Amino acid sequence: MSPHPFESDTTATPARPKVLLVDDHPDILRSTARLLSFDFDVVGTASDGYQAVEAAQRLDPDLIALDITMPGRDGFQTAQDLVQIATRARILFLTMHESDDYVAEGFRSGGRGYVLKTRLHLDLVTAVQRVLAGQLFVPSLRSLLAIDENIIGHAVLFCDDNRGFADGASGLLSRSLRRGDVVTVSSTQRTRAGIAERLRADGWNVGESGEFGAYRAADAAAALSSVMRNGHPDADRIRELLAELERFRVMGPRGAESRLTFAGDISALLVAEGNVEAALELEHIWSDLTSTLPFLTICVYPMAPFEGADGRAFPHVCAEHFAIAHAPDSASRSLRM
Repeated sequence: MSPHPFESDTTATPARPKVLLVDDHPDILRSTARLLSFDFDVVGTASDGYQAVEAAQRLDPDLIALDITMPGRDGFQTAQDLVQIATRARILFLTMHESDDYVAEGFRSGGRGYVLKTRLHLDLVTAVQRVLAGQLFVPSLRSLLAIDENIIGHAVLFCDDNRGFADGASGLLSRSLRRGDVVTVSSTQRTRAGIAERLRADGWNVGESGEFGAYRAADAAAALSSVMRNGHPDADRIRELLAELERFRVMGPRGAESRLTFAGDISALLVAEGNVEAALELEHIWSDLTSTLPFLTICVYPMAPFEGADGRAFPHVCAEHFAIAHAPDSASRSLRM
């Protein structure tokens, strides 16, 4: 890793990505165009699916922000039409529909991002950036399992605080347990207690210890200490931790076929200490070592550390994950950095 991970070559100004906006409400088109115009080239607008396909062929945008409920062909049908004509543009849905069924249909029809209009000013710019960078942007962690019940990989949740971690992750963790996953949480005692409370409310027998059957909870600071050496994560120690998690996984309800769902804020502790480079090293090593394992990893970060000098680290943290989500009630902070 470069000793200066946030430096970039500013000698040339790259062309701004081209965005096409599709919505049948003129006010939404205007406000969205204004919001995106600072960072992107809004090359056109359309008010229905037929206009969208024509504009995509004519303007060759990099990304299309697409409403779902429109006259004529809806957003899902329009996305399928765009895929059919082999547009190179990536598709991001911008909609009022919050249900997981809508999210799943959006990704099945070709979408790579899904932003709620209620969070337009908070999430849209980052969602466009992440989708253009090749990642998924989802409105909640739970919706990942709606998109693909068997999904594996390394995702990230951004939230305001401990409560945001518990609120944002507990739905996915409960659904993972119901699916037959082995689930591990690594965080502070307060967050672990909050998740246990939510899991109990969802019918899971989580005791005071924060553990039962296929569910295990542990302290993030202790886990971090176990994998660090001289201020940097040690790959051999991380392998030992993964071996322990693998032993736990194969004891799960489905044996060797069990998936392990892991949610934790271990790397966030390094960011809070100001050791951003070590946090990125840990993320990278974890991604590399789990790439062939049936693990769904959710890294959790509070937004506060990124609002200072380490704001430059935000896109680098995002880049280590295949999907980006926010906690459902994190309305006070924007993911834009």
